[in-house]
Amino acid sequence: MEKVILETIQRGVHSYHKIKSFPVTMGRAFDNDIILQDVTISPHHLVIDKQDGSYLIQNLSTENGSSLEGKKLGSEAEVLEIPAHFKLNKLKARLLSTDMPVEETYVQSCSGLFCFFSSPVWAALLFLATVAIFFIERFLDTPVAKEPLYYISNVLPSVWTLLGITVIISGITRISTHRWEIIPAISIASMVFLVPQLFEYLGHFVSYLFTSDSFGSWLHNIASFMIIPVLLALFIVKTIHTKWLSALGVAALVYSPFLAYQVIGLVDDLNLKSGFSEIPGYSQTLLPNDIRLNTTLSLDDFIKDADEETSDVIEKMLIMAKEKEARS
Repeated sequence: MEKVILETIQRGVHSYHKIKSFPVTMGRAFDNDIILQDVTISPHHLVIDKQDGSYLIQNLSTENGSSLEGKKLGSEAEVLEIPAHFKLNKLKARLLSTDMPVEETYVQSCSGLFCFFSSPVWAALLFLATVAIFFIERFLDTPVAKEPLYYISNVLPSVWTLLGITVIISGITRISTHRWEIIPAISIASMVFLVPQLFEYLGHFVSYLFTSDSFGSWLHNIASFMIIPVLLALFIVKTIHTKWLSALGVAALVYSPFLAYQVIGLVDDLNLKSGFSEIPGYSQTLLPNDIRLNTTLSLDDFIKDADEETSDVIEKMLIMAKEKEARS
């Protein structure tokens, strides 16, 4: 007799049962051939039989029912063809042939860029570099020199956040593959902080070079909305071995709380730009060697332009005052 495999997917866990004889009953009751631990499954939920070389499936549940290839099953037996996809309520199952081809074995060898992320040495260096960036940022943001403990206390929340993101990223592999991938998770979590910071510095330089905030804004938005999901997707592809499209979907879902925070920040920036006296970002990132495509305005030219601008404003104010006096 031809042997078939019944696959059930329950809470993300795949179970396989080799069926050698028919009929096969499925349900929560202990007298079933395949016992399923799900309270939404009836005691006797489904039966699969074989008659005259054909496979038959019959729903026995009067509570939550069953479906075959997306179509709800009635009380009558229906013919199914292998491979067949069906559900017991929402529990997924498949009937497969033993001679079905399986996916190629994944050879767990390091190749490409991910070798960099999977190396314990580079993971430690990236982690230390990220912590160093935290210290430098706190030091530059403090106008008055403080004791070392002050900077350590300010850096610790960021370090705990970094470790938390590491656990979240590694937890993705724990849920999917039942193993922890700590080393690449540390590398990716560090890159989540380092790459946006690199784009931020590059954006300041480009904005100053072109005397425009547009370039820096584009780089900032790319780092905020694209780079981090791509890094998370890279981790998922290389550790769980899923397709890029699915990995990007999971990465976007994981990143969605942070994405909402980035959207709020972007809206605030747009509101500030619509204000009366906006301060251009490039004026806050002056470089000592003054590398810009536009020539720097001399002090004399600045005073001349300011006088002309002030004269125009005063003249307009005088005209408005005379018109107001004439109307009154």
